[in-house]
Amino acid sequence: MWTFLALRQLRARARQTGMLVASVAVGVAMLVTALSLVNGFEADLVGRILGATPHVALEGPLGEGVAPDARLERTLEDWPSVEAVLPYVSVQGLIVRGETARGALIRGVDLGRQSRVASWARGLKVRRKARHPDKAQVLLGIELARHLGVSPGDRVRVVTGRGRTLDAEVTGLYEAGMYDFDAHVAYLELSALQRVAGMGTRLTGYELKLRDPFMARTVAADVMATLRVPARSWTTSNHALLAALTLEKWVVFLVILAIVVVATMGVANTLGMWVLEQQRDLGLLRSVGATGRGVAGLVVRQGLFVAGLGIVTGLAAGLALCSLLARFPLQLPADVYLIEHLPVAVSWPDLVMVTAAALLVSWLACLLPARRAARLDPIEVLRRA
Repeated sequence: MWTFLALRQLRARARQTGMLVASVAVGVAMLVTALSLVNGFEADLVGRILGATPHVALEGPLGEGVAPDARLERTLEDWPSVEAVLPYVSVQGLIVRGETARGALIRGVDLGRQSRVASWARGLKVRRKARHPDKAQVLLGIELARHLGVSPGDRVRVVTGRGRTLDAEVTGLYEAGMYDFDAHVAYLELSALQRVAGMGTRLTGYELKLRDPFMARTVAADVMATLRVPARSWTTSNHALLAALTLEKWVVFLVILAIVVVATMGVANTLGMWVLEQQRDLGLLRSVGATGRGVAGLVVRQGLFVAGLGIVTGLAAGLALCSLLARFPLQLPADVYLIEHLPVAVSWPDLVMVTAAALLVSWLACLLPARRAARLDPIEVLRRA
């Protein structure tokens, strides 16, 4: 009976009900879209970080490097979750082309082994066979190559911090999708960089690529505990960025949720006005045996029907908008936001959270008018009627 009465009252005020449903739907749709954009940005950025940086890095003391250790390398290759173990050298230097010079982080790697790592190989946009096999080969970040005005086949000079130089041929361009990385990183063959940097056979360290990058913290802790070797996970290296992304998501959720709160306040205000307008009818219900709890439930049912319909409509609209943004992504300045476009990633747990939060806010908004309806004195109401 109460459900029938609630629906009848809503149909009697169809235009007003439609406006309330629309207001809740707009808030929910904006919340779903905003969270999906934040998820997409986070997932894309993390994916680019994982493709361009070690999942776990084993490094010696700063400036000293480590001696190559074949036994350690074999042990790490047999480690659970480890996909590849890659020795590397990392130094600061300059890439010079004619009168133009750019500072860069120069990483020395075994290019043959590195290219077999899927996450790294995806960023390799151009790779050509060297025209001069006797020359050292270098891969430049795509933005670094643009700043220098070079393309595959051109020659550049590599200058290390010790003032040593090496002529190299550009045999490839690399694009991580992060402006800072693409504009300031160059890859050189490991032995060539060791030679020009005066390191002999020493390494900066080893990088581990994992099958599941999100196991990096656990793997780093296990390596340190078992092998007594310093290890640092990518989550530790990028802790500030990951914490900022998490905080950003919660801020967006709370700010956009305020729109839903405002919409539900409109629902509560409308229900309060209805209670005042329908005092005589509510008094009649109480006089024929309806309890205060039943009358309060009638008001709550109306509020939740409006909120539920608004939430369902908002979820559908939000998912449709996300689909549209996925097909036509928003373009971003890469030198500001690190990525070229804003991807969208819909998270089902987020949809559940949005639905639960909207229902909770709606239920709380209905309590005040429901309490007012429950406290009506039927004798006083009928006397005044």
